[in-house]
Amino acid sequence: MGRHAEIAGAGMAGLGLSALLAEAGWTVTVHERAEEVREVGAGIALGQNGIDALRRSDTLDACIEGGVQIRYWNIQDQWHRIVQEENLTTELWSVPRSSLQRGLYEKAVARGVEVLTSSAVIGAEPDALLLEGGVRRPADLVVGADGVWSKVRPSLQERGLKSRQVDLGVWGLRAIMPRNDLDPRDAMLEWLSGQRRVGLLGLGGNDVAIYMFCPPQDVNGCRVPLDVEDWSRSYPELRHAFERVPHDAAFRPVIETHCASWSLGSAALLGDAAFSMAPNLGQGACTALQAAISLTEHVDGASDIPAALREWERRERPHVDYVQRWSGRYSRLCSKSRGPVLRARSSLFGMWGRSERLNARFAGVEARLLAS
Repeated sequence: MGRHAEIAGAGMAGLGLSALLAEAGWTVTVHERAEEVREVGAGIALGQNGIDALRRSDTLDACIEGGVQIRYWNIQDQWHRIVQEENLTTELWSVPRSSLQRGLYEKAVARGVEVLTSSAVIGAEPDALLLEGGVRRPADLVVGADGVWSKVRPSLQERGLKSRQVDLGVWGLRAIMPRNDLDPRDAMLEWLSGQRRVGLLGLGGNDVAIYMFCPPQDVNGCRVPLDVEDWSRSYPELRHAFERVPHDAAFRPVIETHCASWSLGSAALLGDAAFSMAPNLGQGACTALQAAISLTEHVDGASDIPAALREWERRERPHVDYVQRWSGRYSRLCSKSRGPVLRARSSLFGMWGRSERLNARFAGVEARLLAS
């Protein structure tokens, strides 16, 4: 008899895993609380491991539609010094989140995955998803891929799983806006000024992605619609960009999620539900997609699903913990440094940029599998 999986969340982690399991012969149902699978969001950077994961799952071409391969990136401090830069020899793509989600959704459906919208998951047991209305959905594998504010995670906590969330004390805004001639086309450029950070990511066509971060105590910085005058005082050279930020773009808190274990029985957490991280190294989606591949390989054909999930975590967790830790350090350094520490921060960024060990964060899926 074939095996069945029930997945909470039709985001990138849930859809990516569902497509992989379906390809391996599983029947899969994905539950999405919203009335439709919404193709929303701004731009996203996908490093080598994310690109390899999409290529391995045969979704790459659809998922990078409307995107562009990034050839160069740099970080500039408030004294207009480039503290990190690289002409890339590995793959780094900037794509609309909507393309990534749509590509994964279409591949999942084409492989026979059942995606149920307006299907609200309220929790899970070690062998079943729990829906509103008292509906219980048993499965060989249960997965909470329902994001930072997961409903599955707290229900597993009630049954013994330990987790905590950390507010990193920084808020972020991400948006897509019309391109102009001053915007990068195949580059990712970032600027630091005090406790504020801004980046521009080239996209395909006539679009460009922007990301902005500042502490929540920075009332003018977090104001919506964006306070163009105030941000332009920090970055006069970027006024042209601030003037194009959509009025409905909003700042949101950046949250880390830490779980003592990613599974309980035959139920597992994946992506932001298990290990949300600061979006600083382009690794949130990449680690989720890479972990989805590893999870599929471990549970497919396993006679003991709980044991397979424990082995999956043992293999995958060191890499995920590593990039989460460094993403958090990056965030704290940017949002909490002030005064005389700012010049030391620039020196630290220069040292980190030359670190071969740190730059292993973009290792491809094949390299990761060989190293584990």
